[in-house]
Parts: sequence; structure tokens; C-alpha cells
Amino acid sequence: MVRILALGWLAFIVILSASKSLGYGHWAWGSIEHFLGGNLQMHFVFAFILSALAHLASSRFWHRGWLLLLLVIGCALDEGLQFVFPLRSFNPMDFLVTCAGLLLAALPFMVLQWRQVKSC
Repeated sequence: MVRILALGWLAFIVILSASKSLGYGHWAWGSIEHFLGGNLQMHFVFAFILSALAHLASSRFWHRGWLLLLLVIGCALDEGLQFVFPLRSFNPMDFLVTCAGLLLAALPFMVLQWRQVKSC
């Protein structure tokens, strides 16, 4: 069930980002952005939820940092694509806040994995 939630959340974020890049759905992402308090808050909250769901849905192997690396690369690609789309603008602060959300949600899983490896 958690895997379905994680995939659904990822699909939601991808669709939201694509619609913003193509100039559609301002009512949707604009309302979410306003509700959460702004663009940076939206980046943090979405990344945090994505990372938490992905870590809950994955095996312990991925908690060693591989999943976090994969998520950071995916977000870097999404932010990097904003150079290409004329309706979007690249902001390094967006990427930093996204990385903070990813890391903060991943940290408990990584610490737990580290403690289990250390105790063996």
C-alpha cells in the first residue's frame, strides 16, 4: 500500500511540474503553493513527503543512501529542465530547499540502518 502511495505521490509531483512547465494548471499548483505559504515551502513539503514515502516503501538496502541519491538526482533533473522551458526559471534555492526536505525525511531511515549495521 505504501508503494502505491509513493508512486502516486511521485506521479502527482511529475504531473504538477510538467503542467507548470507547459503553462497549464495554474489554479492547481498556484493554490497549493499559496496554501503551503510559498514556493520554497512547497518544494520542502513535497520533497519531504516524497522521500518519506519512498523510504517507507523501499527495502533496507536503499536506506544506505542510494535512494536519497536517486531522489536528489531526479530533483536535480527536474530543476535543470527549467533552463529549457521558457515559462520556468531555474532557482538554486528551490533545489537546496528540495534537498533539505529529501534529507530530513531520509535521515531517520539512514540512522536506523547505520545503527543496525553497527550493532552486527
